[in-house]
Amino acid sequence: MKKRICFIATGGTIACSDSGNGLMPSLGAEGLAAAVPEAGELCSIDFVQLMQLDSSNLTPAHWQEIAGAVAERHDAYDGFVISHGTDTMAYTAAALYYMLENVKVPVVLTGSQLPMEHPETDAKRNLLTAFHAAASGRAGVFLAFDGHVLFGDSAKKLYSKEFHAFHSINRPEAGVMDFAAGKMVWHQQDCPSSGSFRLHRQLDDRVMVLKLLPGTSPELLKLAVDAGYRGIILESFGSGGVPTDESPHSFLPMIDYAIQKGVVLVCTTQCIYDGVHLETYEVGVRAMQHGVISGGTATVEALAVKLMLALGEGRDLTDF
Repeated sequence: MKKRICFIATGGTIACSDSGNGLMPSLGAEGLAAAVPEAGELCSIDFVQLMQLDSSNLTPAHWQEIAGAVAERHDAYDGFVISHGTDTMAYTAAALYYMLENVKVPVVLTGSQLPMEHPETDAKRNLLTAFHAAASGRAGVFLAFDGHVLFGDSAKKLYSKEFHAFHSINRPEAGVMDFAAGKMVWHQQDCPSSGSFRLHRQLDDRVMVLKLLPGTSPELLKLAVDAGYRGIILESFGSGGVPTDESPHSFLPMIDYAIQKGVVLVCTTQCIYDGVHLETYEVGVRAMQHGVISGGTATVEALAVKLMLALGEGRDLTDF
């Protein structure tokens, strides 16, 4: 018996046509699936056209809408495929990874670097990979691209043009698509959970990222605090270098100011791989002593979502 898959379309390059003023999403879910007839042979597909947007226009409210659409149908389907624009797909993948707690079926996001109608498109290959992953029965939230399947909390877009645009950061890939054999080959899986499926909807989007440059004024941190941000991710140097009192631009006084105002400060690194390790150098240890929390090996995309959820649900952030 064929697996029953729900295909949720949200727009993105995969659905784009030339508007005369650049590419704009226009092709719907059924049109996308029709271009990949192998998907219809693999599984039974129902369609939901949730939105038709360039992913640069998505907000956390759209994550809530997508997560809600999955949660409403969770028990009725064997898996989900979500077509999405590539520019912010890593954020949405991370959002669904944390918002859909103990999801019992595969939820697979995909998109493309070229529109489906382009003669050299990567859309068909990506969509077919996503449907195979969704029909596999492997529960979790994933991002499928260029034959690779990544966990939703570790995907990052590294290329704006290359077909192999997304890489898994600080975590092995979940699997790959064997196109010759017509099947998924899984390498890794999340620890299976016996808990009940739960949707987390409460997000506080008053979260921002402050990228440090040599000589960045600490006043920028104060401005962000005074503007009402409740969570700020400091994108620091190397293993977690934050300017201290030895610098003419020490961040420590403004870190104290932010903490006193109840703002949560999380430190990450500008390095792509290996994560932040605040305990290594004095400039990181001092930041921790003043109240900055380590973001560990998580991507900025994952940290932003985790922080929004934690603030939205009023969680204790000591073990963030």
